[in-house]
Amino acid sequence: MAQDRGDLATAEQWYRKALEIFEALGNRPSLASSYHQLGMVAQLRGDLATAEQWSRKSLEIEEALGNRPGRARSYGQLGLLAEARGDPTAALDWMVHCVALFPEFPHPATGPGPHHLARLIASLGMPALEASWQRCTGATLPAQLCTAITEMINQPKA
Repeated sequence: MAQDRGDLATAEQWYRKALEIFEALGNRPSLASSYHQLGMVAQLRGDLATAEQWSRKSLEIEEALGNRPGRARSYGQLGLLAEARGDPTAALDWMVHCVALFPEFPHPATGPGPHHLARLIASLGMPALEASWQRCTGATLPAQLCTAITEMINQPKA
């Protein structure tokens, strides 16, 4: 709640207290979630380097646990951080990692990842997505994903 009110210092204190508890309990899923939230707080403060450190710690745990929804959340967050740093190619790669975790597109567990991906492609172009997909997955961009992204880009803005 403190984070929602914009009280980032209090939010950070609570997340750090939660970290202590989850570390003592060995609760790795909750540790990953707390690291993610600390990354969000750091990003809201404008501290992108610290936000990335927390997000990578969260991702490390999610990968070790095999938690695809958690990985998708971390990949998406790292994509937003890369974009905020002015690195759209890295942002695109992170978003590709996010959406490539699941066979269907868009998948509910990828949260806003598909929309961020479409927004990036609207400015970078489809060839950038094809190259990123190949780089990140080692496979050719699926035609149905290309179609879905194009439809998302062409949707009228609300």
